[in-house]
Amino acid sequence: MPAENTHGRRTFLRSTAAAGSVAALGGLAGCTGMLDGGDDTLTVAVYGGVFQDVMDEDLFAPFEDETDISVESEAQPTSEEALTQYENAVGAGDAPVDVAIMAQTGVLQGLNSDLWHIWDDDEFENLEYISDDLVGEADGGISSIGALSWYINLVQNTDVIEEPIDSWEALWDEEYEDTLGLLGYASNSFLLEVTAEVHFDGQDILDDRDGVEEVFEELEGVTDQANFWYENEAEFQQRLRDGEVPAGMLYSDITRVMQDDGAPVQSNFVQEGSILDSGLWVTLETSDLKEEAREFIDYASQPSVQDELAQGLYTSPTVEREYSEIDDDFYEEIAGPGPDEAITPKYELYVEEEDWVSERWEQFIIG
Repeated sequence: MPAENTHGRRTFLRSTAAAGSVAALGGLAGCTGMLDGGDDTLTVAVYGGVFQDVMDEDLFAPFEDETDISVESEAQPTSEEALTQYENAVGAGDAPVDVAIMAQTGVLQGLNSDLWHIWDDDEFENLEYISDDLVGEADGGISSIGALSWYINLVQNTDVIEEPIDSWEALWDEEYEDTLGLLGYASNSFLLEVTAEVHFDGQDILDDRDGVEEVFEELEGVTDQANFWYENEAEFQQRLRDGEVPAGMLYSDITRVMQDDGAPVQSNFVQEGSILDSGLWVTLETSDLKEEAREFIDYASQPSVQDELAQGLYTSPTVEREYSEIDDDFYEEIAGPGPDEAITPKYELYVEEEDWVSERWEQFIIG
């Protein structure tokens, strides 16, 4: 499994108007490297493309207005590439950015390399609103705080398949032989967790290698239904739009944008639970602007700010539902039955057993 695809989520949300299609969310768009802001400018690395545009308008600009803290967004590369840059920089005492959104596995890997500043529990006024499982604890403090969340759903082209595909059992159903587009890595598809939930009554079986091997053997049964395993979401989106690959798994927010663009597609929250994944704010240990970083993360954790981002991006707020003022209809569109009914990945598996899981994935699924 190529490392750069292990943790990356998004390249960009939309393609140009001339291309007439929605684009990918695998790495990050338009990125030519991370640049330092001014000495007094808080530099925040975020997902690129329309995500950066929305955050500039709905997050960074209001934050500047309220605090008089200068902030600059940068489109970062994939988490794996970013981690390499951060490790080199922190080792030299530098900070190419002050704050970054990192995938859960990237957060764990960065902790292993002492990259992140550890905050005291009482340094954030708005932490009480963030879902408990999106507050990363380490060394008696806090290493990461939820920035935004998203769901991986089952999707379909409604011109080709009319009945909703809303059960993970479809992955093993011969009715969908050679039909599905599936995410191409164990650590971004989270199909081990799906298989464990559907066929083994939960993820406890993933606690040791023998159990993971058993899950892989069951998961191997989906390969006949897979038309292709995709690394580049843009490729699947185009095939889904055209009906060439009429169903599969894809991020719910992307599919919603495709619908807005007129594509005949539908995203289905899954009976056994859609996959809930998230990005989290981290602060580099070598940043000279830790107080500004703290103020920014605290500002971004306000329920009203989370609601604004969710409505602009079709992502899910990282605050508990009781604190969000998003109306029930829209919340159901972006979060289905909510995080309590979702499948949460076993992130530590892809850090502690990264190489071994990759080898088994190649053996059972790709090979």
